[in-house]
Amino acid sequence: MSVSQNELSKEEKIALLNRLLESGEAFYDDQPTFMAYLSDPDPDVRILAIQGLWDYPDPDVIDPLIDMADHDPDQQVRNRAVVALGRYVYEGEMADYDYDLGPLEDTIREAELPQASYQRVVAFLLDIARNPSAPLDAQRYSIEALGFSSDPEIADLVEQAYHNPNLDMKASALFAMGRSGLARWEPYVMAELDSPHPQVQLEAVRAAGELFLDEATPELLELARSATDPDVRREAIWALGHTTSLEAWQLIDDIASDPGEDEETRQLAEAALDEYYLLQQMDEAEAEFFGDDEFDLEEDSGGNGYFID
Repeated sequence: MSVSQNELSKEEKIALLNRLLESGEAFYDDQPTFMAYLSDPDPDVRILAIQGLWDYPDPDVIDPLIDMADHDPDQQVRNRAVVALGRYVYEGEMADYDYDLGPLEDTIREAELPQASYQRVVAFLLDIARNPSAPLDAQRYSIEALGFSSDPEIADLVEQAYHNPNLDMKASALFAMGRSGLARWEPYVMAELDSPHPQVQLEAVRAAGELFLDEATPELLELARSATDPDVRREAIWALGHTTSLEAWQLIDDIASDPGEDEETRQLAEAALDEYYLLQQMDEAEAEFFGDDEFDLEEDSGGNGYFID
């Protein structure tokens, strides 16, 4: 940075961090800047700094995040640190630690999160999620962070959260279901698409998209056309981009080109169209690779090829 961190006002720090977050220029290494503001005296600045580190899953950042999740004086900062640790669950889930990579093992493993780091993050988040004396938000954000995992023990924890009478906890469970890619969550998500509780319905719609649930298409079409909650409607539009329905394509294409729609909604529909086309290309590539006689998408994966069963 051209000026010292201490020379900037709170407003200038927030403007700087927001600019970095919104730039989308991932080829610039902004990790040192975000790290520098983790110790800022203002919690709003620390929250943005943590948020910026999502794109830099460096094992060296785990200890500072765990320390902040445990000891930061501001609860919102502690929550944000818990959320950020979810990136390490994702990275660990993507690394196949049991697979023999042969002579390239050491080279390939250098780019992966060490297994010990992954296990330490999961253990830390599990301790929070299972601690009845922990703040409710800390528990549910831990469950959301753990949602990337396909571990049956964590799936059971998510199911318990779904049955919790607290609606925020149920919403977090649905969020985690969407992250997991597990086919077992389909009936739970489908049951909540018409929930009378906005936060629960919103997360069910989001999860339907993340799980590529073609079965949810009729409900998503209806919500994209007429949901009174704008957040639910936009999430339904996005989720339709993760289906294989021609009717879904037509609707989101109409929304993207409708001058009566606001600019944000049109842009979202355009992004959903991109997702739709990408999904079709991936499905066609899978079908060509496996052959119709060898790989039945509908039978093996719920119709999308992305579920883990």
